[in-house]
Amino acid sequence: VEDFEAKVAALLGFPAARFMPTGKVAQNVALRVWAERAGHGHVGMHPTSHLELHEERAYAHLFGLRATLVGPADRPMLAEHLRGLPESLAALLVELPTREAGGQLPSWEELEEIKSEAGSRGVRLHLDGARLWETAAYYGRGYDEICAGFDSVYVSFYKGIGGLSGAMLLGAEDFVAEARVWQTRAGAELYTLAPNVASAAMQFDERLARMPAYYERAVAAA
Repeated sequence: VEDFEAKVAALLGFPAARFMPTGKVAQNVALRVWAERAGHGHVGMHPTSHLELHEERAYAHLFGLRATLVGPADRPMLAEHLRGLPESLAALLVELPTREAGGQLPSWEELEEIKSEAGSRGVRLHLDGARLWETAAYYGRGYDEICAGFDSVYVSFYKGIGGLSGAMLLGAEDFVAEARVWQTRAGAELYTLAPNVASAAMQFDERLARMPAYYERAVAAA
């Protein structure tokens, strides 16, 4: 498990990672950690965020967070949408790609503007990378370049990779240590996740190598 965590952390450019049973736990835990650090529970996310639409608003009911929905529902979040917010945020969740908006991605320049704007406002930036593996072929850049500027990242291993259910939360070592505590509090520290890790690790490299061909086929079909 630790070997796989280290491998993915190196690929995405982070010093630490924690394998978790679900993305629901990973993302809510991440936002809770950033809220604790900021001293308030106000976070931002896209109107079609998985946390808002498909998790019965666990971020509010279980983790005590308040969310502002940022940007229009039919296209990706941009820096201009963040600039228009009157209140400060503890963290901003950005999804790449935006699934409910047809899998759209911001341009590379637009993505860099979001990172810069969040940084200038002192807002922690969290990446919902459930489908991050599909983005490198579009941007033509490494995963570490895409993730640079984000304070934390979540990735999935059954979407795209084809493993059993499982997710990973990445960030600085102190962030991951705090996240582990909240994982335990959420009842999500299982006795073992070895089968889930193995199912992802055994086909991880092969699936990533296929992504450029999948992208070219999608472009041809479109």
